[in-house]
Amino acid sequence: MTARPGLVARFLGWTRARLQRRMVVTLAAVLIVLSAAFLVLIADLYRSRIAAEMERSALQINGLLHAALENAMLKRDLPGLRAIVAELGADEDIVAVRILNPDFEVRFASDLAQEGTTLDSALIRQAFASPQPLSEMLTSGIVRSVNPVLNQARCQVCHGPMTGHPVNGLLVVDYATAGLDGEARRTVALLSLAGLAVTGASLLASWIVVRRTVLRPLEDLADGTAALAAGRLDHRLAQTGTDEISLLADGFNQMAGRLQAAAQDLEAGRSTLQSVIDAIPDAIRVIGPDYRILIANDAYAAHVGASSPKQAVGQPCHLSTHGRDTPCVETLVCCPLAEARAGTLPLTCRQTHLCGANGEAVEIHVEVAAAPLMLMIGGQPVPCVVEAIRDLEQQARLSQEQRLSELGLLAAGLAHEIHNPMSSISLLLEVARSELAEGLVDEAGQRLDTIGQEVGRTLKITNSLLTLCLPPSPDPVLVDIDRVIPEALEILAYQAQEAGCTQGTDITPGLRFLGSESDLRMLVTNLMLNAFHAMPGGGNVVVEGRREGGEVVLRVRDQGIGIAAADLGRVFLPFWTRRADGSPGRGLGLSIVQAIVSRCNGRISVESAIGRGSTFTIRLPDPDAPLHRDPVDRQGMR
Repeated sequence: MTARPGLVARFLGWTRARLQRRMVVTLAAVLIVLSAAFLVLIADLYRSRIAAEMERSALQINGLLHAALENAMLKRDLPGLRAIVAELGADEDIVAVRILNPDFEVRFASDLAQEGTTLDSALIRQAFASPQPLSEMLTSGIVRSVNPVLNQARCQVCHGPMTGHPVNGLLVVDYATAGLDGEARRTVALLSLAGLAVTGASLLASWIVVRRTVLRPLEDLADGTAALAAGRLDHRLAQTGTDEISLLADGFNQMAGRLQAAAQDLEAGRSTLQSVIDAIPDAIRVIGPDYRILIANDAYAAHVGASSPKQAVGQPCHLSTHGRDTPCVETLVCCPLAEARAGTLPLTCRQTHLCGANGEAVEIHVEVAAAPLMLMIGGQPVPCVVEAIRDLEQQARLSQEQRLSELGLLAAGLAHEIHNPMSSISLLLEVARSELAEGLVDEAGQRLDTIGQEVGRTLKITNSLLTLCLPPSPDPVLVDIDRVIPEALEILAYQAQEAGCTQGTDITPGLRFLGSESDLRMLVTNLMLNAFHAMPGGGNVVVEGRREGGEVVLRVRDQGIGIAAADLGRVFLPFWTRRADGSPGRGLGLSIVQAIVSRCNGRISVESAIGRGSTFTIRLPDPDAPLHRDPVDRQGMR
């Protein structure tokens, strides 16, 4: 009992596996059902038609037999009558022949054993009641034909008047329907064979047509879809007509063309984006929510020692820069992904990266600027994080190089400032030597005192220069602003004189800030040199220092040509320069100033008007304010 359902299930599975099988099986089932229905209908009609013909023939035979019997009865030829009945009964298609009297008694029969018996039925009574030929199909497969023998004038001698005896008797003939059934079966068999032939031919023709016009184009379409899925976007389907399948192929080709164009545009956009981020000097990477790197630039590849950005893409961020197999502990390291989930981006933090350098992993201190980014991946928006990584050690080296570059600009002024004291010292030594030779010890002592003053002045200038050359101190210290700024201006005296400018200070005594002395000197030097360049016709530059609202405020005012309003937002950008005196510059001075102010947890702003000069304002935390707390970089201390 279990094998049959399994066989049916396998057949159904085999049928559903291919479209052409489903179509052929479905069409065959429909044709077979329709053919069977038509066959039953036609067979029934055919059998009914044959039965009607047979009944008609039986009635005709009954009529002939009736005439023969009447003739025999009139002649009173009873042996002849029996012979006729027996001869009719001998026919293979006739089962029995009987002649009944009005009392339903069988007077004559082809089977002599039936003579004297009674035959009564509704058909026979109806034949006596309404004398006319009748017939019916018996359940035993026999057609019974009943033909009344009417009373006539010449028959009244024996049977009495017609009014009392209208029917002398009944001729009952039973015909066998075996021949009829056999003929019907043969006809049904022939019709069945013809139906099967028609069904087979229809299936074959339908399969050929469907195969050529539907299935083969669908297979080509399936192959084309597979080609597109495999990335062969240049694949196209052949068009051979204007029917629906050809229209489908045309639509496929148009879709493939648009996909190819979109893929080319996407690849061009990706290449453009990669070229843009590769041009950025800082290391850039985009991290997905699963900690894997989605995009990286050349600088990041160099940062982690990879041969190309493709080698870095796909790696977990914690493995790429921290050498960890699992994500970083969020309580120990500032994780931008964790901050993104907390909704605290953008942020800037400091981290230590393990980066590849000459095949070895070394620790590098970096500054990471992270911001949220939404990318479309797989047609869905995915929250990501973009990181800009800056090597602090490299930044320090670049800052130091800029410092040395700025010092080169001060070389002429420093040479002038040192040359004068040294000339005085040389002259005073000659005079002191002559006075000692003449025994003028007191006079020579005065000369030596003057020489000491000039040496002190020279040492002060060189010490200021050396302090300016020092890199920023890693640990902030208290710096006396009212002492450092005047010393820094002394180094710029020659540059101010060459530019036709004067320098002045207005600084509150005892003003201090928490930072690096070299940073303050570099800050003032860059702002002053920037002011000199802004006053090609000369002018006055004043450095002011005040305490305002818990902050130390420094202002550098010049009388230069001013800055256009459209350029105010760009003056702090690296490599952006607009010197009024036409001298070349690299555009790094103000960006370094901004970096120094940010490092000291301060902020800088500029106010300017064309023809009215500029004022740069720097605000730093006041360490001497009563409610002051030392600023701490929350992200940097994690």
